[in-house]
Amino acid sequence: MPQFRGHIARGPLSDAQRRVVLDQAEILIGEVYAHLPLKRAMHAIDPLQALRLLRHRLADLSETEFHVQLQRIFLGLHDLHTNYILPSRYAGFAFLGIFLERCVDDGQTKYLVTKTFDHIVGDPQLTAGVEVTHWNGTPIQLAVEANAAREAGSNKAAQLAQGLQNMTLRSINMSLPPDEDWIDVTYKVGGTTHQTRVPWRVFESATEVTTPGTLPSLPTGVGVAAHHLVGMDLRTELARRVKRRLFAPASLSAAPVAAKARKPRAAAPLAAGPVPTNRPDELKARIVDTPSGTFGHLRIFTFHMQDQDIEGFLNEVARLLSLLPPEGLVLDVRGNGGGYVIAAEYLLQFFSPGRITPEPFQFVSTPGTTGLSTTVPDYQAWKASLEESVSTGSAYSTALSLYPVDVVNSTGQLYQGPVVLVTDAQCYSACDIFAAGFQDHEIGPVLGVEGNTGAGGANVVTHDELRTEWTDGQLKQLPKGVQMRVALRRSLRVGTRIGQPLEDLGVVPDQLHELTKRDLIEENADLMAAAGVLLAERQPRLLRFTSAAAGAKKRKLTITTGSVTSVDVYVNGRPVATSATTDGSIQLTVPGAAGDVIRIEGYDAGNLVAASQQQV
Repeated sequence: MPQFRGHIARGPLSDAQRRVVLDQAEILIGEVYAHLPLKRAMHAIDPLQALRLLRHRLADLSETEFHVQLQRIFLGLHDLHTNYILPSRYAGFAFLGIFLERCVDDGQTKYLVTKTFDHIVGDPQLTAGVEVTHWNGTPIQLAVEANAAREAGSNKAAQLAQGLQNMTLRSINMSLPPDEDWIDVTYKVGGTTHQTRVPWRVFESATEVTTPGTLPSLPTGVGVAAHHLVGMDLRTELARRVKRRLFAPASLSAAPVAAKARKPRAAAPLAAGPVPTNRPDELKARIVDTPSGTFGHLRIFTFHMQDQDIEGFLNEVARLLSLLPPEGLVLDVRGNGGGYVIAAEYLLQFFSPGRITPEPFQFVSTPGTTGLSTTVPDYQAWKASLEESVSTGSAYSTALSLYPVDVVNSTGQLYQGPVVLVTDAQCYSACDIFAAGFQDHEIGPVLGVEGNTGAGGANVVTHDELRTEWTDGQLKQLPKGVQMRVALRRSLRVGTRIGQPLEDLGVVPDQLHELTKRDLIEENADLMAAAGVLLAERQPRLLRFTSAAAGAKKRKLTITTGSVTSVDVYVNGRPVATSATTDGSIQLTVPGAAGDVIRIEGYDAGNLVAASQQQV
């Protein structure tokens, strides 16, 4: 850390460059920041006045003081989308070589070391499983809360999650750097108390989140630029990659299984254990035995694909679902900082018999966003309402989805067993949107390990992207590698919570399971048991069909059902047949030709419980 401080002291910003940075921050926050009215109301802040005061005091501030003051203004927004990223010489991660996690044991909150990087720590007794009691002499709970107060989480749960992560692993150019050169850690092994000193170390890490030169593979029907579909907490995503590099390096070199096309459900393996995947950076699948039965566990680490192969990611999820037990699925998105919104919302249809309504998005009404809607083709659908707001005084534009509704309903339901979604306070942005859609479409219960998700509801863009596209705007190039990101369009929920902003409010779980010590050291054993209880309360369904030509413009359908009492058949969206069913197979002949889309909906006691569709 002392060496790093010497490194960042070289090449400070000039007074003129500081003023450019402040001018650009004021334009972003004042003209395009989607949540400014909400943040002013919910957090009693005035970031624009804070920027003016900072400009007035520039002559009195050192280089470090300037960056700290500007960071605090951005962090004060309580928005992990909207960031001030320090000059490129600050790029890097400070880390201690240990990783802390919170659990509840015998009714008491405890903090355990769950991972160590032995080359840094050097204390043979400071290993996974020990309980940390003090941090630089401060009781650990107070230390976490104090660190959380420095972070930008939208709610208390999110702030605490960010604060805990930054205790041991910190992106220096996006968070305030550590004040100390080392940490004195007090911990217990058995009944004995130990103390060790762990130095802060720094290693460089590129902040790129896409692979240069690659083009995103978007689902058919998405006609907008991929960077207009990003919703992601950059710090959480980068920290996720760093943690994998530090604490699970073997996973980086593990050979993925060969990619395969989607296939109908195969017989699920009976034995508990891992299910290999060709996308190990984003997905992990396994079969778990719980006291309530044997179920699938699908972990989605991120919705941001480093190779930008969104189509490949969706296909792999579909393949894995065909290999997991049909009796129930634990869908686990803990620690997922988001990524491509289309990847998140497209997945919802895989688990729902009903049609998915994508979340609509709004611009804040300002001259800046009106100018953007005029110059950027992807934003022109919002132009009329933004221009109208001049006379109506509306604070926001019309709320519109980012892509056609048919895009996120083009595949239909693939998994027909019950599903439980597991969330935490680091689920953010596209992951927040996924969790909200899961809850709003009543796909299944949301089981949270913390009392809220990260509450990030927006589409985010970078200053550079805006500067390139907003040709008649006032954005200028930022000096010396400074970067900024901003929440451009805010998202609104659907269903019974229609119109409610996702930002700051987040997704409150239907049930809470605080992680236990056994969860931290035994692969989430108690969490899987809690999810298994919820799955066992629900009925698995089965609805599959095959199609064959049956003469001119007719198709013979063989329909297999389980726990479905009747089916309705649609061809290209028009109803063509209905039939009562019992468990087993029936055959129906319906109008249809090659290229038609056939959808079958299954009912039980008048309720839609399963669906299956295919293009014949």
